[in-house]
Amino acid sequence: MSVKIKLKNREDKYAVLDDKVHEAIQADKYLSSVKFLDNLRAHSNGYGVFQRCITTKKGPVYETIYLHKYIAEKFIKKPKSDRKLFVRFIDGDVLNCQLENLEWVTMNTLRREMKNFKSKTGYRGVTKEKNRYRAVIYHERKAFNLGFYDTAEEAAKAYNKKSRELFGETGSLNEV
Repeated sequence: MSVKIKLKNREDKYAVLDDKVHEAIQADKYLSSVKFLDNLRAHSNGYGVFQRCITTKKGPVYETIYLHKYIAEKFIKKPKSDRKLFVRFIDGDVLNCQLENLEWVTMNTLRREMKNFKSKTGYRGVTKEKNRYRAVIYHERKAFNLGFYDTAEEAAKAYNKKSRELFGETGSLNEV
């Protein structure tokens, strides 16, 4: 079962948590004392976030707790990796903080699954050079030049083909 938490600065938005997570946050003495759930806001990037300013003798100190990061750190086992890991929203909804929607991934995986991508050509992995279009894809820090094409769509199809070969079906495929 899930719980919806209304965001303080966006009456139309809710963060969604598992019951188990909601209960654990309510039971946490510190989070209860700062009224964590009552003071969740929508960050400028859409994430659920708790922020507050603490006045000290040396000046203000700002505390920021991202809801999805807090949940992942407390409830989702972090795999061993020699690279920095990030929390990914599997369904792309940055307010769906249910456990089955969060996972630890590398930046490569995070970017590979991003659906939103803006480029001058309108396609991921496609650049315009003179009057032709070049398709390039990167894997393990190595560039694969896929060639030049007469149209951006042809280059995007070449990118998609190599992307499927290297990574399978991902959210980063071009819509051609």
